[in-house]
Amino acid sequence: MRFWTVLAFALGVQICSRASEENVRNFRTIDPNQLEAKVPHGFGKVFIEAGRQNNIDPLILAAISAHESGAWKSRAARLKNNWMGLRTGRGTKRFATPEASIFYAAELLNRRPFKGHSTLASIAPIYCATNPANWRKSVHQWSLRLMPG
Repeated sequence: MRFWTVLAFALGVQICSRASEENVRNFRTIDPNQLEAKVPHGFGKVFIEAGRQNNIDPLILAAISAHESGAWKSRAARLKNNWMGLRTGRGTKRFATPEASIFYAAELLNRRPFKGHSTLASIAPIYCATNPANWRKSVHQWSLRLMPG
């Protein structure tokens, strides 16, 4: 791995050795039809628009959603429209629609306590204080599964 990193550096190629360290605060252009094939019908465009409006990578939003909602099948996802695993002091947060939970989470990632944290590794202890290493790993794995192409 070191050889390839040195070679890439020498050639001026910018690479990221760990995708989990990518900046999640950069909107990534993704073909909505390709993302649509990997998320619940109609939601590829929702993740992309929420990402665009908040300058968040839509693939990361979709990966967080997949992880937090048990591939969009959890009780919270079905009964409370909470696709992002968000909680209040009284338990799982309720949303009017799944779209509302996605946009809320995208906005939340730009406010305290997330402000200033730009990688999955730095966001993980805030989003999931109980097991941040597992959360980061799972969200990263979901982002690879959801990658269009």
